[in-house]
Amino acid sequence: MKYCLFHPIITLALSLFAIGAQANSPQDILPDTSENRARVAAAYEQYLNIDREHGRFIEVNGIKMHYLEWGDDSGVPLIWSHGYSSTGFELVNVADQLVEAGYHVYSISYRGHGHTQVDNYEFSLAHIADDIAAMMDKLGIEKAVIGGLSLGGGVTTTFYENYPERVLGIVLEDGGADAVQLRTEIMYEQMKAMLEHMPAMQMPVFQDRFAGIKFMANLYVPGWGGEFPKLSMVALHSFVVEKKDGTFGMHHDDAKMFDAFGEAAINPGLTHRLPLLHQSWRRVHPYITYRNLSVPMVIIDPTGDLFDATGSFEKLRDMHPDLITLVDYPNTPHAAHPMRPEWFVRDLEALLERIK
Repeated sequence: MKYCLFHPIITLALSLFAIGAQANSPQDILPDTSENRARVAAAYEQYLNIDREHGRFIEVNGIKMHYLEWGDDSGVPLIWSHGYSSTGFELVNVADQLVEAGYHVYSISYRGHGHTQVDNYEFSLAHIADDIAAMMDKLGIEKAVIGGLSLGGGVTTTFYENYPERVLGIVLEDGGADAVQLRTEIMYEQMKAMLEHMPAMQMPVFQDRFAGIKFMANLYVPGWGGEFPKLSMVALHSFVVEKKDGTFGMHHDDAKMFDAFGEAAINPGLTHRLPLLHQSWRRVHPYITYRNLSVPMVIIDPTGDLFDATGSFEKLRDMHPDLITLVDYPNTPHAAHPMRPEWFVRDLEALLERIK
């Protein structure tokens, strides 16, 4: 297993450092040309069309939560939680195939992300789990397959901890399957040394939407083998929003939710200084949560991440070998399903067969 759940800290920091102010450097994935501007504009129209066709809002626990829906009641409900700094649009490239496999897909944007904006940032992974349960109540969903990428895996594990009776199966894509506090302790010196050589970081500001997508392309595409997977540019549009002053920026407020560039973000002894969401992520401990696991689970382990293994995914699998399937995705980045959609659909289809 490779550790990449410091993704919001390391990947963003490295990309900010590497991109700098060079608009058309040799490493630039999306040079500012008329052709690329047309590509970005066309992807934006696709993004708007997908939101019009599949986007929904639901009022739960005092917030308006946005989600994307594919399929109908003939499918098995799958409720998906995205990774930190992502949105529910991250599932667009596999949603139709998942419906064909037999799922009714609900891909949420949880608190503070995408269209689900909030004023009160005193929320944790448990609050998000409560939002999912309230959503299920309102939509008449008794039980569902619960899954997520990265921090969304933490949402999934937290949901099972609080609502195990409402879970049919579990999907953990490089998140939610290891003890986060332990990982923080193990990696502290490595992270400290890495960040000491980086300049001070802050969330970027863009003068137009194209500049925002250019930034996101340089952030994500190198991990996708140097090219855009299908519909990934569409998903990136959900990450870039227009601000009140006419500039563009990221859809989420890192300082209020994660504080990824602060000292406490890497120091295991300073957890108490972190925003509540990040504090709750540090508390994720699957060996405790899944000690009495009673439903099938698939763990997706990309082996192209940044950090070395400690065997956490394997240890969890070995606790319940009859229920847990651990699948390696060789040469695959942290966000595996955009780059390996066929594998992802294959493994979720196999999970569905076990549930049935």
